[in-house]
Amino acid sequence: MSDASAVDQTWFGDFSLSLDKTAYWQIGPSEIWLTRSSQEWRFTGRTGTNPLNMTLKHLPDGGDPEPEESTVGPLRLGFKNAPERLSLLPMMADRPFVVKPATPFMLPPGQEVTLYLSTVLWLQVAVGDPSQEFLQMPLFLPSDTWFGDSTLDGEMCYALQTSARLRLENLPVRPHRAVSALTVRNKSHANLEVEKVLFPAPQMSLFAGESGHLWTESLTLVHTSEHHDAPLILKDSPPSQAGQTRKVVGPRQAAPRSILTRAFSEMLGGGY
Repeated sequence: MSDASAVDQTWFGDFSLSLDKTAYWQIGPSEIWLTRSSQEWRFTGRTGTNPLNMTLKHLPDGGDPEPEESTVGPLRLGFKNAPERLSLLPMMADRPFVVKPATPFMLPPGQEVTLYLSTVLWLQVAVGDPSQEFLQMPLFLPSDTWFGDSTLDGEMCYALQTSARLRLENLPVRPHRAVSALTVRNKSHANLEVEKVLFPAPQMSLFAGESGHLWTESLTLVHTSEHHDAPLILKDSPPSQAGQTRKVVGPRQAAPRSILTRAFSEMLGGGY
């Protein structure tokens, strides 16, 4: 796909806004308004209810007025002289995702598939040069869920349902979501039900791809027995199917690119 397609899908980066003007973005289900005056920046955000919304819209100067009702803000950031530079940056979530396929998925013994999954992004707004963070907000607020054996052994996560597509071309470009390629290898002697996957979102980076998708590093899951523990490898880059990519932002939390075992216990349904 041409570079122009990728540019058309890019909502993030550095922008300049004239005094007493309001810029407007719609990024999937979320709308944001940013206004610059002589001594402050003002932010208002509104998140919709449709997680599959694919709208991408930007009015750089002279956008619609702020709404009377909002889900974030209005918030104000004061300065002696408000800088004109504004930065929007996509980020991975601040907690892991428990991702569940919308349709149950089975993998026979000895088989390997790559699933394309998408997760919701967060937005970081910063102003000035050097930039100063103004705020962060989810571009769609997922529900909370607990992942673990009990209330004493586990962690708070976000719950997300995904189509878990087998072909990348069947996955729509949604500007508020990041795509991850998960390769699953079933080395056990029983069918494997991919029931839910714990994604380490805070430990993953974001990359911009040629087709307009935002990507994370690839992941590989190897299931070797009927036990729930399943080692998972976080690679250094997106898959080759992403084409040429550029790194947009690093992970929130540093993590070794090695097998992660404890965090991925009970992520798979048992074989049968």
